[in-house]
Amino acid sequence: MNVSSLLEKDTNQVNTFNQIAEIHLEEDYLKAIFYAKKALTLSNELGFIPGKISSYLTLIDANNYLGRYSETQKVNFELLEIYKKQHDKSGIGSSYNNIGIVHYYLSNLDLAAVFTNKALNIYIELKDTSGMSMCYNNLANVYSDKEEYKNSLKFYLKALEIDEKSGNMEWESLVKGNIGEVYTSLQDYDNAYKYLFEALALSEKDKDLYQQANMQSAIALLLIEQNKNDDALHFLFLSLELSKKLNLLTEYGELYEAVSEAYQQKGNFKKSLEYLQLSVDANLDIYSKENADKIAEMNAFYEMKEKEKELEQQHKLSKIESKQKTYVMIGSAIGFALLLIIVAVFAKGNSDKRKINKKLEFQNLEIETKSQSITDSIVYAKRIQGAILPSENTINKLLKNNFIYYKPKDIVAGDFYWMESIVSDNNEECVLFAAADCTGHGVPGAMVSVVCNNALNRAVREFKLKEPAKILDKITELVIETFEQSEANIKDGMDIALCRLNTKTNELEYAGANNSLYLVRNNELSEIKSDKQPIGKFTNTVAFTNHKISLKKDDAIYLFTDGYADQFGGIKGKKFKYKQFRELLLTNCNLKMDQQLERLNFTFNNWKGDLEQIDDVCVIGVKI
Repeated sequence: MNVSSLLEKDTNQVNTFNQIAEIHLEEDYLKAIFYAKKALTLSNELGFIPGKISSYLTLIDANNYLGRYSETQKVNFELLEIYKKQHDKSGIGSSYNNIGIVHYYLSNLDLAAVFTNKALNIYIELKDTSGMSMCYNNLANVYSDKEEYKNSLKFYLKALEIDEKSGNMEWESLVKGNIGEVYTSLQDYDNAYKYLFEALALSEKDKDLYQQANMQSAIALLLIEQNKNDDALHFLFLSLELSKKLNLLTEYGELYEAVSEAYQQKGNFKKSLEYLQLSVDANLDIYSKENADKIAEMNAFYEMKEKEKELEQQHKLSKIESKQKTYVMIGSAIGFALLLIIVAVFAKGNSDKRKINKKLEFQNLEIETKSQSITDSIVYAKRIQGAILPSENTINKLLKNNFIYYKPKDIVAGDFYWMESIVSDNNEECVLFAAADCTGHGVPGAMVSVVCNNALNRAVREFKLKEPAKILDKITELVIETFEQSEANIKDGMDIALCRLNTKTNELEYAGANNSLYLVRNNELSEIKSDKQPIGKFTNTVAFTNHKISLKKDDAIYLFTDGYADQFGGIKGKKFKYKQFRELLLTNCNLKMDQQLERLNFTFNNWKGDLEQIDDVCVIGVKI
């Protein structure tokens, strides 16, 4: 058999492995990864680029589904390099878009927008309307999560224009549904109804039962917001019927909970309780099933790894056996002299191998030592960072009725809380306190937090500033001044909510850089919005706004960073989001502050489940 025939046989084997991997994408993601990796290994040996691309695409889909985003991103960048070498613009655009999607999943919204825009520019150049529509929709999702609804609508409408021209009913329905949900968030109910019902009609025409169930549920939630509970129940039961038909177990709990809410608003508390119990039972069933699935997945992953080891061992043994046969043939042909040479070579090889093993053992020990040293340094850095945070005694002395929920992602954090006692111009005791979120988390975030904490202290102690807005203006100046001392173009900074409370008169002053303040009064929550600019370098920086509020007895105020609302979790692995965060604060606002802290912690951990914490978390609550 000639070389060409052998190569064709091997590439056929690659294609077979890739086809098996694609089939398993429908049912077993771990097996899909297993066969895609087998195909990839063989493609690398052959230098077979089409086989590598096919394997990478399968690995991206499978790892995305399993939530292994770091693995997905690694493959995305490897695939991007292949497309760049081939000058494949369409492939480059696809890779940029996929990289943006992973950043979106990880809540790196700015990076998600950067890579999606790169993809969009390529698709515009190629006049690829399908790619353009996809990018517009993804950008809209990013801005929707940032609650920048004007920009979100702009991009959704661009995507919709393309989908309507192409006649793609599936995408048109999805985009119209997204637009309807944005209008719901904006409380523009007329437009919300218009787009949600149009999305539902398209899904019915396209016979897309899954989208029909989603739109019926979205319409029902909109009706509940307007207290139109009979109509809401009609759509909820339609959605439930379809969800059961499609076996969408993850939808049951949310739908039963919505039915319970509708009955509660109607005053039918018996029915409300009945469906609330169904919601709890459904969520427990899903939780049990998810645990069983996770155990099965872990077992399958272990078996897959063992199988890989077994195959690798067989492959090695096969090579050894092949070599042995070759040596026997050579020995028979050339005789004893050549065998002596081979023995000598093997002896030298074993000697070299022993030397290499000793060197590797030394290197491993050196790496472990350095790793431990780095970890010890970071742990010590945590002690230093802890020293700049106000102590529990100080906090309780200055603010009698409070809680602070502080949960760093790593050993050290970019988030921090700050507190300082001052005397007002009227010679009255006041407390300054803040929740701050510095650029990044871990060691880089902690380094920035030290700079920003120091700037806060200087603004109050050295420059004697007392008004929150003026303090933010000054620390912006100080942070920029600190980073400009370096030749590097550093644009790091901080988002912060800063308050001053007169503990005698209960007068509150607030200023914010991207971080709002929530006020709960008489079981109603209102938001005092921040200025949309950070502390640090920013285009068109303006003076910060100082808000004054007269607080009453039993009012509660909450300062927070974005880590809680941005955490992925729940049954569907989605973000917690600010709407649910506000509902949680309202639900708990009448509890004692230590109980509110417990509820925040329990809800966060329950929502996160086994997923990775994506950012530092800081929430401060104060009750008057």
